[in-house]
Amino acid sequence: MWTTKDWPTREIVIIQQSLTTLEKVVQDLPHSTSDAINGSLARFLVVRICGTIEQIIEQCCKSYLLSKSDFRSSSFGHSFFGRGANPKPTALITLVRKFDPLWAEELEQLFLDDDELLHREIEFLVDRRNKIAHGLNEGIGVRKALDLVRPAEILTNWFIERFDPR
Repeated sequence: MWTTKDWPTREIVIIQQSLTTLEKVVQDLPHSTSDAINGSLARFLVVRICGTIEQIIEQCCKSYLLSKSDFRSSSFGHSFFGRGANPKPTALITLVRKFDPLWAEELEQLFLDDDELLHREIEFLVDRRNKIAHGLNEGIGVRKALDLVRPAEILTNWFIERFDPR
């Protein structure tokens, strides 16, 4: 049962603020910062952007289940989360379809809008995060890493709006 009027939750707000803080640090790097530090911070930002998407989506789904389900159903739903699945567009559409087919169509359209820009950017983000995590050459710079923040915000804001548990 949902027991608070606050949405998004404190956890979601903290996750968002943490990403915003890191984004600001990377944006404000002095021009004299070494290439090694720039590259490391760009890679860290990519990992954090992807993790932010995963965590916010998970929090949204859990909160929605808690508010709309009885204890047993909510408990079952909670057991589904926590595995850190890659937030690829097709996987997210499949997840949302389990809640509401109309929401899935809406999310799919969001990914298709603007010549599939959001779809491409989220796919790119996940690909680069996985390459970074596995120690592969990912070819990501500070500018591109910063450019990936906005698509993540668009996507997570969609989830926050649709999965409002109030």
